[in-house]
Amino acid sequence: MASRSLVDFRRVLFARKYLILIVVVCAVILSIIYAQTRTPLYEATATAEVDLPRSESMGLSSAVASLYSDDATTTVQTQAFRLTGHSLIYRAITELSMEHRGPYPDALKNLVSPGDEDSLPPVQREEMISSVLESLSVSLVPKTNALRVTYRHPDPKVARDLVNRLLSVFMERSVEDRLLGTTQASNMLSNQMNDLKKHAADAQQRLADFQKQHNLIGTDEKDNLTTAGLRIINEQLAEAQADQIIKQARLRLVQSSNPELLTSVAPTPTLQSLRSQETQVKVELGELTSKYGPGYPKVHELQSQLATLDKAIATESSNITRRAREEYAASSSTVESLQHRLKDQTQQAFKLNESAAQYAILRQDAESSRDLFNALQLKLKESSVSAALGAESISIIDHAVTPDRPIEPNKRRIVETGTLAGVILAIFLALGLETLNDSVRTSEDVETSSQFESLGAVPHFDANAMTTISSSSGTREVPTRLVAFAAPDSLSAEAFRSIRSAIMLSSLDKRSKVITVTSSYMNEGKSTVSANLAISFAQHGARVLLVDTDLRRSHLHFAFRIPGRLPGLTSLLSFSGSEDVFLTPIPELPNLVMLPAGRKPPNPAEVLGSGRMGDLIDQWRKEYDYIIIDTAPILMVSDALGVASRADGTVMIVRARLTRKKAITRAFELLSRSRVRIIGAVINDVDLNLENFYTYARKGYGYMYYSGKGQEPAYGHRDEDQE
Repeated sequence: MASRSLVDFRRVLFARKYLILIVVVCAVILSIIYAQTRTPLYEATATAEVDLPRSESMGLSSAVASLYSDDATTTVQTQAFRLTGHSLIYRAITELSMEHRGPYPDALKNLVSPGDEDSLPPVQREEMISSVLESLSVSLVPKTNALRVTYRHPDPKVARDLVNRLLSVFMERSVEDRLLGTTQASNMLSNQMNDLKKHAADAQQRLADFQKQHNLIGTDEKDNLTTAGLRIINEQLAEAQADQIIKQARLRLVQSSNPELLTSVAPTPTLQSLRSQETQVKVELGELTSKYGPGYPKVHELQSQLATLDKAIATESSNITRRAREEYAASSSTVESLQHRLKDQTQQAFKLNESAAQYAILRQDAESSRDLFNALQLKLKESSVSAALGAESISIIDHAVTPDRPIEPNKRRIVETGTLAGVILAIFLALGLETLNDSVRTSEDVETSSQFESLGAVPHFDANAMTTISSSSGTREVPTRLVAFAAPDSLSAEAFRSIRSAIMLSSLDKRSKVITVTSSYMNEGKSTVSANLAISFAQHGARVLLVDTDLRRSHLHFAFRIPGRLPGLTSLLSFSGSEDVFLTPIPELPNLVMLPAGRKPPNPAEVLGSGRMGDLIDQWRKEYDYIIIDTAPILMVSDALGVASRADGTVMIVRARLTRKKAITRAFELLSRSRVRIIGAVINDVDLNLENFYTYARKGYGYMYYSGKGQEPAYGHRDEDQE
């Protein structure tokens, strides 16, 4: 479906090719005229770089300058916006105009000073600025901090000078604005320096008084006597508690009364000496007892000595236990005393912490005041130098030069755009006319708009000329209207032969011998088609009778160049005619017989619908192989219906670009109601390029055949009723 629509679209464009060509040519001509009449404009361009570091501050600290700074993209956009400021543009205009190189030198010739706001009326001033802004463009170069400034003007020097002067004025204004801002900032800071200095001194004094009152040493609130004492007491308490634990463990070991443990825990010289003597006596006693027995005097002496040593050891052990108990009691007392002191010192430290927050605030106030005063004092001295260095926030990369050729008009683009617009307009116009056009142009249109089957298409040929033919009887002139005989090798003759074959094949069971040829209205070529169909059947070897039944406006005799007042059909219908009324118009085709219409009767419809007409048709069936009957237009008079009802079939003639679709539909309905057998329709005077659009677009044999390439020129007719 889509491919079919595309082919139809191509066919519409091909059918309206001359209209499309005219519209496109007119569009091209208008585009050329428009391009030639436009005033040329020259464009001058300069590029500049926005200096971000120098434009960051005016001699103030980074903290103060950050109030006025922004990211790089916003800064560049801000500078671009400033370049389009009205006061800046007006100043550039006035400076150039005073030098007679600006866009408005005459309007400002009496200007006293550049940029004077009162030199012109406000309305005229705004008009001048708006005019410049329309031709001025400031754009950002992608991925850079650069600006591109362009201006268009009919004078190339003015375009160059305005761009350069605008950047120069911008740099001067930047210096002025920054110096003014620095001066104002310096004055403001100078007025506030005294107050800031007094505030810093007061804050420092309050901090010193607070330190003295709360025993604070140094600049840290942790450096004070209370905190130091608390730390010392805490350390002493830890040591005393450790000593208490050790002495408690020693006391428990001493209280066990184990001589061995006492010697290891409290190794006093006396106890060690007694223990040594005891060991020695026990050894000696053992030796004597074993040698001399228990009754030995020396043994009794040693036993007495051993008892004395045991008593002395017991006494010394008691002394050691007493000393361990006293040491433990002293250690416990020391721990308890330190715990009381730690508790008291902790309470004092808690009271001191309550003032730590106030101390931190006082110290922060003193430090910030001092730092701010020192920083402002330093930057105030550097402000003038920093402002001068950072004043120029933009630097020129390339100055504008005089353009050598205009940027507008772009004649080539204008012509291309005009041509494209012309093509689009022509296509829409062709489609619009095609939609409004109700006429048929091809056999396909006939089949889609009605129920007629297409028998063939007759291409256009010249029907009013004469052509010379040679035969056995000599050389003579023949009307080109009879194209089937005058030019048998032409496309038109081949078309009639194709139609003849289509008629013969339309009914295989019963041959259509009597064939009526009609049309919707006049001037559709039915008489010419009837004559050429009769010739085609005669050339096929059949005996053919061609009858003209259009008794109101007979034209068939014009095709054969015979007089129109000869006796004919009307004579036979009135029983006053004889065989003399039958003519052989073409000597070379003796089997082709023609019966003219004759004189016009007063009532053609009654005459053609009479029984005499039916008898004649029955008689002709026996004498001829084919009877071709040319009738009157079916939608104008009813003459053709009486004849068509007696015929074997009717052929409808449709003329391309003349016959309307509604007329074809109406004719089909009329023939169907009259029970007339319809063989099909023949489209006459067709543009073969449209009829055979698919074949015409191809190369090769089909193109050669349908275009007639390599053959004699085709003949045809325009209007059979012109004579």
